[in-house]
Amino acid sequence: MIDAIAFDWGGIFTEGTFDSQAHVDLAGLYGLEPSVVEPDYLELMKAFEEGAYDLPGFKGALEARLNAGEVSLDVFREAFLGAVNERAVMYDVVQAIPDRFVVGMLSNNVPELCDRVRTDPRLDRMDGRFVFSNEIKVRKPDPEAYAHLEDALAVPAAHAIFIDDAAHNIQAAAEFGFKTIHLTDMPAFYRQWRELLPDVPLPGQA
Repeated sequence: MIDAIAFDWGGIFTEGTFDSQAHVDLAGLYGLEPSVVEPDYLELMKAFEEGAYDLPGFKGALEARLNAGEVSLDVFREAFLGAVNERAVMYDVVQAIPDRFVVGMLSNNVPELCDRVRTDPRLDRMDGRFVFSNEIKVRKPDPEAYAHLEDALAVPAAHAIFIDDAAHNIQAAAEFGFKTIHLTDMPAFYRQWRELLPDVPLPGQA
């Protein structure tokens, strides 16, 4: 029996990962090639997602790593938080989930960005069940992250589905006990959804 459905954010509610666009946008901000920015960006993002920085701290650490000139915090914030290319259909999916299911989110995410996600009215169906890495101080695929999700859902992992775009996160969730859907594209998502929830049709389901 499935009683709960939980989602990742980046790569699920966005087309592509947030980081794949953010490091490109920040590279443009500093006049650098994305390939130069990406390694330092990704390394610092791990700490950012574990709560080691606020946005000004992350900005300063990245500028120091890149030996780049400073930009204003407002300009940096706009470039960083603006790197979201939404997968709009997934918001419709969430809204269409019947009331008998508990709905939540587990995301490796950072301050300010997770605040935007939490307050998005299109995600009201989650009823505040957001688990963000920067707040629990641990990132997926660490098993502790999935334990926090299980607690937030108040449903045993074996009775819940977790949806993610990253294979290593899906594997870790399955090892913890969750049923899983690996979103690689929407046809594959709908096919896996039908296998686990054959009596729960969704908008756009093919």
